[in-house]
Amino acid sequence: MTTQQQTPSIVEHAAEQLPRSRNFLLGLLETLSDDQLHVRAGGAGNHALWVMGHVAYADDLFVSLFCNEPSCLPEGHTELFINGTTPSDNPADYPDREELLKRMETARTRLIKWAQSLEGDAIWQTSPEEIAQIAPDAITAVHTLAQHDFVHGGQIATIRATLGMEPVFA
Repeated sequence: MTTQQQTPSIVEHAAEQLPRSRNFLLGLLETLSDDQLHVRAGGAGNHALWVMGHVAYADDLFVSLFCNEPSCLPEGHTELFINGTTPSDNPADYPDREELLKRMETARTRLIKWAQSLEGDAIWQTSPEEIAQIAPDAITAVHTLAQHDFVHGGQIATIRATLGMEPVFA
């Protein structure tokens, strides 16, 4: 087998990043108890409940925009987790952990299927206006959402440090 045959395509490479980044985030989230899911580092910023809902929202938004399809998430989800919302300190304002994990999985599975379907000129399809500033085309959108998990993983790591917890990944 030649090196070229062993080299994944740009789509395969991008799609492989999605479960990897999500597993990183999930690895951090699973170390928090239910009572810790609403803790915000320094009393400000995002907490884990908001992060969980937000990453599901972002995955869903990108696929919905590129495919011109409705959201796969329940009514009211966007209003809680869209960019710019301020997390509530009341955990009762959010779905529970299991529901948010389910939404994360549903939206990420949909995203992976879409990413794996990209071929030919679709890879370079111009992004819809709503997301073009952060992801100018389809393949960049896939990479952006993988990076998005790591950004919010950093927030979870900071929350864990605030709680006096040891690092998960050393």
